[in-house]
Amino acid sequence: MSGEPSSVPSTFLASIQPIVLVGGKSIRFGRDKLREPIGSTHELLVQRPINALRSVFGPRVKLVGECDPCILPLADGVMTDEHPGAGPIGGVVSALLSWNGPVFVLAGDLPGIRSSDVLSVVSAALVRENAWAVVAKTDRVHPCAGLYWPACLPSLSDAINSPDRSLRRAIPVDHVVTHLLPEFAVKNVNFRDDLASLL
Repeated sequence: MSGEPSSVPSTFLASIQPIVLVGGKSIRFGRDKLREPIGSTHELLVQRPINALRSVFGPRVKLVGECDPCILPLADGVMTDEHPGAGPIGGVVSALLSWNGPVFVLAGDLPGIRSSDVLSVVSAALVRENAWAVVAKTDRVHPCAGLYWPACLPSLSDAINSPDRSLRRAIPVDHVVTHLLPEFAVKNVNFRDDLASLL
């Protein structure tokens, strides 16, 4: 495994499947934001969360959701989204059903996320394995940056079949642990101005 040293046991890291959600439509951005070149190296936006996860978990990052074919080789495989159109909650449910253990979820549009942020959440989860989910928080909760255990599947599955498919509200609050991260790390890119301000 590459990246910075970790005090998290390798067995715990190996039990986690890292995924990047790539099924969004980028309607507000005006074009496929995941393919947007950023930085001096002109890497694609989606490479930032992929690389942050790889630095912690190694080259086994899977994509979940329908995306441009050019994005597929950037990761290490694909998990089928069994609930296309359901939003992030569909991707998380699909990943949990495909993996016998917890999944670490990042949205594909997080250019500020770093391996240290991922490790910080994993370290918090290490001592809270009774939780159903450990997710990032700034002044609000960021459910698309966090660790989910199979224990949350019944709640997520119920929410997927309800009118409100919000991942944020799908798990009872007493089963969710929030972990503080810098706002920059979990700032989503929704509009082109968002990307300009982050870079």
